[in-house]
Amino acid sequence: MNPLRDKLLNGEAARGVWSMLPSVESTRLLSQLLIDWILIDSEHAPIDDLTLSRIVGGVASANGPVPIVRVADNSTTAIKRALDAGAYGVVVPMIDTVDEAKAAVNAAKFPPLGRRSFGSPFAPLAFKTSNPVYLKQANQETLLIIQAESATALKNINRLVKVSGVDAVLVGPADLSISMGLPLNMTDPDPKLEKAIEKILNAAKKKNLPAGIYCPNGETAARRIAQGFQLVNIATDIFAMLGGIQTQLDASYE
Repeated sequence: MNPLRDKLLNGEAARGVWSMLPSVESTRLLSQLLIDWILIDSEHAPIDDLTLSRIVGGVASANGPVPIVRVADNSTTAIKRALDAGAYGVVVPMIDTVDEAKAAVNAAKFPPLGRRSFGSPFAPLAFKTSNPVYLKQANQETLLIIQAESATALKNINRLVKVSGVDAVLVGPADLSISMGLPLNMTDPDPKLEKAIEKILNAAKKKNLPAGIYCPNGETAARRIAQGFQLVNIATDIFAMLGGIQTQLDASYE
């Protein structure tokens, strides 16, 4: 049901696009690309529940990349809304402790693993299946991805990756850098940040857990894949748009 999950379990790299534009049309266009996933960022982008539902449904119906949602916070409501819309997985930000990871599992997984309630007709629709089949397979097929992006998460990483129900871990290098008191530099990270990133990657590998990391561009994504990360974005829609137009603006003055 979930080709992204299958790819990660097979040890393959899965390339995606980070989407911050609250636009059904832009994600519809992105869905034509040969990428594995589109992450709809409802943490740091102005995307309300209705827009989120329509974007997720549009991506799912395109038969291309699968829709992943970064929820606004580690709450039952935020996680439920994303999964009920038909998300193939959720990224839960700022997971620092085992209790916080367990809370995310409770919200994202149906009993007996968690406490997610059932009722949305749109989640099975996104997976092109029936309600009973979705209910039976959702715990296995939908991905719960916890985001490690603080000095506290770094300290607790060996315990975080052991929490039953967590399907992958995603490094947030920007907030991790800030939390460690380091300068924010996404293209040339501080050696201390690189060491921290490597620690998270190794902890995930020891538990056979797929690891991902936010990447500012395709060049960085290629380097992270070679390092051992599987879940990487090759661009962020809003920055790609601005960068592309800036390039053409610069060319017009030559």
